[in-house]
Amino acid sequence: MKLKHIGAEHRKHPRINERLQFKLKTNHFDIVTETINLSCIGAYCQANKYIPLMTVLDIVLALPHVDEEDEFEYVKCNGLVVRVEKVSFDANTRSAYNIAIFFSEIEDSEKQKIESFVERYKD
Repeated sequence: MKLKHIGAEHRKHPRINERLQFKLKTNHFDIVTETINLSCIGAYCQANKYIPLMTVLDIVLALPHVDEEDEFEYVKCNGLVVRVEKVSFDANTRSAYNIAIFFSEIEDSEKQKIESFVERYKD
């Protein structure tokens, strides 16, 4: 179920609430997760590991192909962690963190892939 915003979206770059495969990598670890939302300038996701603010990430994002949902178009870029929020903790499970990532280094061609994808799936 998609939630509708009341009023107009005032962001310069539209975003979509879609779960997409997302790989984050630093020199110290790799995390595979899913986006919560996505725009051509950044992503919001949840990780089971704390990632400090201003951490530089190598990113690979899998966008489902237009014609074949089993095929993907990959976007590669670098990102910067700009917000971290702890969202849960349970004695039996690990903590989870919502992480906002700004795409700090992204080729125009890679940005265009995301823009096209967002345009196809936005409300």
